[in-house]
Parts: sequence; structure tokens; C-alpha cells
Amino acid sequence: MKYKLVAFDMDGTLIEQNSSWRAIHEHFGVEEEARVNIEAYDRGEIDYSEFMRLDIKLWQPTPHISQIERIVSDFKLAPNAIDVVAEIRSRNYEIAIVTGGIDVLAEKVARALNIDNIISNGLEVDQRGYLTGEGIFRVEPTMKHEALKRLTDKFDLTLADCVAVGDSKYDAKFLEYAGFGVAIGEDVVLAKVADVVIKDFRHFNQLLNYL
Repeated sequence: MKYKLVAFDMDGTLIEQNSSWRAIHEHFGVEEEARVNIEAYDRGEIDYSEFMRLDIKLWQPTPHISQIERIVSDFKLAPNAIDVVAEIRSRNYEIAIVTGGIDVLAEKVARALNIDNIISNGLEVDQRGYLTGEGIFRVEPTMKHEALKRLTDKFDLTLADCVAVGDSKYDAKFLEYAGFGVAIGEDVVLAKVADVVIKDFRHFNQLLNYL
């Protein structure tokens, strides 16, 4: 077996929703304000820690973490995701989620798919469980390969031992630095660096052909 670890992005890859952040913005009715923040991040005007801080500040009144968990709980797994991940596990690969999304959702997705390894961003809470307005920064979306490297060190592997699977421009380096990169969907930026493109989201199970 050439590769030893399969690492998945979450939003738009393992689940149908493109952004766990957006689901919360929609709940609070702040999509337009949030769009300003992500555009500022994309232009390099703010770093991701500041992006999280600005986004979290939009959610008013200040929510309890249990409210956030309820908001993100209505997710849909990618077609065939359960079967695909189970088959990958049966082939003795390590499996991981590496996402710029929020850990309360990543943990739910991981439980649904029986994935043990998760690296994701979080929301800081006070002693009563209310959000403080600060994010817990663990994953830079455009630099997911750095988070993946921390995981490969844990398993005494290298990035060349990994298959990375993602769906958006933010996953470009994730796929490029991995031993094998799989793009889900039709993002033109990602297609340029991917080894394989699975254009139709419904054909997620095609991933198994390359492992």
C-alpha cells in the first residue's frame, strides 16, 4: 500500500454544506456582514484569527455553545460517505478530518463516520458555556498541509504518505503537498493541483478507485 493516511476536508467534502460558519451566519441573519469578513481575509487584509473574531462577534445575542451545536447539527453527509470511509478503514488506512470549520460540527461528523483524528478550529467559551467572542485557532484554511504535517508527525509518517481530499481553492496546498490529491467538484484552482478530479459530488465513491 503506497499511501497510509487519507485526510479529508470537511465542508463541501464529507458534508454537503459548503461552510459550517455560513450555517451559523444564516441562523443569525448576518450573511452580508460575514461576506465582508471573508473577502477581507481572502485579500490578505486580516489573518484567520481576526476573521474568526469578527465573525463570532456578529452572532448576537451572545450564544451558548449548546445553541451553536444545535445550529450545526442539521448537516448532510456526502453521498456514499459512510460506505466510502468504512471501506477505507477496512483497507487499514489512518483517516483524518482537517478543516478550517468549527470543531463542534467536525466532532459530530467524525462520530457519524467513525473517524478518530480531527484537526479543526474552535470557539472559546466562558465557565457557563457562553461564547467569549474569541476563536481557538488550529487550522489556517489555506495552509491545511501544515495541520496535516502535525498529524503525520504523530504517526511517524510524511506528507508523501498521505492522500488529501478537498473541494475548494482553500484546499490547494492541502492537495499539492500531499502524496496524492483528490479534488471533489469543479473548482478550477483546485483542479490545477489535483492528481484526480471527481467532478460530480454524487460520485464520491470513485475515490476508492485511487486507493
